[in-house]
Amino acid sequence: MNNRLNYIEITDNYMKLLSFLLFIFFSISAHADKSGYYITTNLENSSVTFLGVQTDLDQGYNIKGGYDFPISETFYMSVELEYNNMGAFDYDWADDNEFAKSHIDAHFFGANLKYRAYVFDSDFFITSMFGYGYYYLDMDVNFYLEDGGKGYIANGSQSRSALGLSYGFEAGYDFTEHLALTVGHNIARAIMDGIGYDFGTSYLGLSYKF
Repeated sequence: MNNRLNYIEITDNYMKLLSFLLFIFFSISAHADKSGYYITTNLENSSVTFLGVQTDLDQGYNIKGGYDFPISETFYMSVELEYNNMGAFDYDWADDNEFAKSHIDAHFFGANLKYRAYVFDSDFFITSMFGYGYYYLDMDVNFYLEDGGKGYIANGSQSRSALGLSYGFEAGYDFTEHLALTVGHNIARAIMDGIGYDFGTSYLGLSYKF
């Protein structure tokens, strides 16, 4: 009987100690200062829509670097620079003597302003984001088309660029003081030579805080 009482008392003490340690861990984790410099890299899938046609691009990536400014214990403002290789698209068509081939690369370079909030006194966070910068389209075209007995041929490269605005959201979790997982989605629009280009990007990646 005494052994059973001792076991219950020891177990109860261990549970109290475990509860105390968990309380200390989550308190430190939730209220630790999360400001500072960081770098983020993401894998992404993007699409571009123009003239009413949506084109899905190959898998791309982006690299971001910035600084988090604390507003309160759970709210932060971030300013960052971003390079985004949004991916590429290849088109290849042939019919008898006619053919058309094209290759398009999409890029972005600019700055983002973020507002991040930690939820439920935890290490989970949500972020709203606004971006501004240059969007680039590099295109290689090679075709031969016939119309009314006449043949038209072209072979060359062309680059287009324009300033554009973007907005989106992110969600993530801080695994440690330095490492976080982030998922996000943003949309953007840029006008190039009078034509509107709409970009959509979903991404997943890791962030490292120095």
